[in-house]
Amino acid sequence: MMILYGAEHHLLVLSDAIAAEEHQHSFLQVTLSLEGEFEIDVEGRSLRCSGIVINSNVAHRLEGSGHPLLLLLMDSTSDMAASFKRLIGDRKYEVLPPEQMKGIREYVPREYPNVKDSESYLSFLEQLMKLLGVEHLNTAIADPRIREFIGLVKECTDSEHSVGQYARSLGLSNSRLSHLFKENTGIPLSGYMLLHKLQKATYFIFKGLSITDAAMAAGFDSPSHLAATSKRLLGMTAKDIRKDSVFLQVSCLH
Repeated sequence: MMILYGAEHHLLVLSDAIAAEEHQHSFLQVTLSLEGEFEIDVEGRSLRCSGIVINSNVAHRLEGSGHPLLLLLMDSTSDMAASFKRLIGDRKYEVLPPEQMKGIREYVPREYPNVKDSESYLSFLEQLMKLLGVEHLNTAIADPRIREFIGLVKECTDSEHSVGQYARSLGLSNSRLSHLFKENTGIPLSGYMLLHKLQKATYFIFKGLSITDAAMAAGFDSPSHLAATSKRLLGMTAKDIRKDSVFLQVSCLH
């Protein structure tokens, strides 16, 4: 069984069947074991731990642990990700100390069954962040045009995601928008847009659309394009993610 909570800027997953082939993505990722330890390869280095924060665009592979894991995938442009980036700085990853995991392991199994809506999820998430030792911070996105662009992308309801159209609405060329986005966020615009499409497709699937219809609605050329993208960025196909899963879309915007 896999339980997914989907918010505007992150995805939180609880499952005892998480395993992913080597991949990398622009998400900032936190992986926590609710029992024992798990094995993970980061940039070719094999680690065994009970909790880890992995920076954006860092290659990693997760072994199936056979016991419950909590996976938090955050949009790298979000305030939530900024709080973790302050924790790990420029390092590729940070292993969490076992003593910190004790409180998390007591809290999560006890409280997540009570999450039924956005309000209860937000309360659950805020306490989890405190146990992880981080707080929400403002992102360092200084350029108002990039802040506006991110807002436009998040509100997008179309299957077309034309960077050129966004650039024109902001009075920028494609290349200038791409340069400013990378300068302000630290991640490539092309990768961010691809991840946006993948997030949309995942939400459509859990709303009841077939994988084929979800792929087309999110702007992919074909279901196989969606499957390949999901495998490359997340280490799992859309079919893998949907299997035996429960999805709750929540809002963290006040």
